[in-house]
Amino acid sequence: MKLYVTPTSPYARLAMIARLDLGLEKTVELVWTKTRVSDDPVLSVNPSGRIPFLQFEDGTGFEDTDVIVEYLDRLAEPRRYARPEPATEPAPGLPPQLSDAGDDAYWRFRRLEASARSMLDGVSVWAREIKRLVEEQSPDIIAHEGRRADRLAHTFDDEIGFAPLALTVDGLNLVQMLLFCALDVHRRVPEMDWRDGCSGLSAWYDRMLELPAVGGSVPPDGV
Repeated sequence: MKLYVTPTSPYARLAMIARLDLGLEKTVELVWTKTRVSDDPVLSVNPSGRIPFLQFEDGTGFEDTDVIVEYLDRLAEPRRYARPEPATEPAPGLPPQLSDAGDDAYWRFRRLEASARSMLDGVSVWAREIKRLVEEQSPDIIAHEGRRADRLAHTFDDEIGFAPLALTVDGLNLVQMLLFCALDVHRRVPEMDWRDGCSGLSAWYDRMLELPAVGGSVPPDGV
């Protein structure tokens, strides 16, 4: 299999972290590419041109990060990134969406997962906006995403140290990877000063960088 990535995509970074954390370096080959150019090699295998893209031997593949991470997770059984299972069964006679589907731990995981993904999506919009010509940039979009990132950083700063964000010997989970990749966008967006007033989150980010799968996913120079 081949995993098409770019050095600037936080979504590609998430897939690369999963690849290393699951020990799939020999199974999944990295292919460095550059998007939004006419000779982008990923266009020959993925018509949408989106990154990351996981290509199989038959030429088909997945482009959605969540799908890619789940597929890699299933390759490396037992699964590590599966969401916690609801603690209770749906009440008899009720449709699933109206039943008591889980305990507090389950819903806390899903809440933090959604918030981390929201932060990642928002800062990615911010990073793309500042790559445009100055006269084409939208100050409103930049300001909006900056405020969103600041609010979420302070929210997560209050959550650090508690499951599922706490770093343990049990390995990484999806919430941790989503949040790290969102915070890591500050390398491309200097104005994204999320460390200010978030000492717990800042220390957590630095500890994440020390993990082999995270530190080892830093794109090499020259790609």
